[in-house]
Amino acid sequence: MIKFALRRNLIYPLQLLIFKTIRDVEEDLLGRFYDFDYPLILVVLMFIGEGLAGLIIYLYQKKITSKKQSPLDKRLSSIILERKLKTIDGSCKIMFLIFCAGLMDFVQFVLSLYTPKFKNISSSIGSRLGGFLTIVDALYYYFVLRFPILRHQFVSLCGIGFCLIIIIITEFIFQEVNISISYFKLFILYLLTFIQKFCRAMMDSTEKYLFEYNNINPFYGLLYEGLIGVILSLIYGIFENPIYYIRMYQKTSTKQFSILIVLLIFYMILSGLKNSFRVQTIKIFSPMTKTFIDYVLNPLYLTIYFAINEDFLTKRKKNYAYFFINFFLAFFIIFFCLIYNEFIIIYYCGLERDTYLEVSNRGNLIDKNIYEFFELDDLEEDE
Repeated sequence: MIKFALRRNLIYPLQLLIFKTIRDVEEDLLGRFYDFDYPLILVVLMFIGEGLAGLIIYLYQKKITSKKQSPLDKRLSSIILERKLKTIDGSCKIMFLIFCAGLMDFVQFVLSLYTPKFKNISSSIGSRLGGFLTIVDALYYYFVLRFPILRHQFVSLCGIGFCLIIIIITEFIFQEVNISISYFKLFILYLLTFIQKFCRAMMDSTEKYLFEYNNINPFYGLLYEGLIGVILSLIYGIFENPIYYIRMYQKTSTKQFSILIVLLIFYMILSGLKNSFRVQTIKIFSPMTKTFIDYVLNPLYLTIYFAINEDFLTKRKKNYAYFFINFFLAFFIIFFCLIYNEFIIIYYCGLERDTYLEVSNRGNLIDKNIYEFFELDDLEEDE
């Protein structure tokens, strides 16, 4: 009833997962050892790394392409590209969409850094609600890009939505609602989390639209998104408190500050690599595949948080029911997302019918039957 189907070019989402995990670990270490209460510096470094990665890879691609082609090949390829790479939108609309993608990237990244600052509230709520990304991306595909939602995808979205509802219900059941944590505060946290997820999903879907319908080079778009993000971060920095960074410099020793600088540079490099493989994954696969990478390691993260007494606590004690409910729900969400992206195919109630593997098999079978028919017809003519 269940069949695993491997996809081509899995190296891109795999490397996205690797660099994303390393960056998340470093971000957590920076928060623990250097107490980043004002993480605007991480936002700026993320966008600088994103823009530099886009610029370097884009120029490298152009250099490699020009070296491998003779003058005649260049003229022919330019003619072919002009005919093939047609855009459906004008330059102004394309730049506006790139600006929107950069703005969404800025908003979602800032919210992802600041929502964990809610004290006495589960720090993993953002990652546990990651399935909302897949639902928003799928709805964008259906209503904006006019792609159909197939039977196995519809069932997967229903399963993910059901798990998300249970997660929210468990939060209101197990969270200690008192003077410091009110229902209003929980509502604000969930609202900010959903806004952050929505912005991230819209950013990925907008990039997919630009790549597919306007033939924008992913790294060209990444370059401008990084530039827009840096400008927005500097404008936002006017409202920040720069004295914090001066005090942090004064409190740390020269050795500690040097290590901090190295870690921040490493964070910038990781951000560039992570976002490079992010746009490649969106280009080759889909935003839904990229969002799957965002929460595929949730069971591992939840286990670590629970083991070190940083999450799923009630009255400062481990709540095993709270943890195991969310632990198994994380597995269910991953399972449904695997079905949606056709890494797992369910042979039940016709859920396999519209998958790429079965459609391809039916096409090969038709080609084989046609070939055998004409081969038999030629044999009869010879006889």
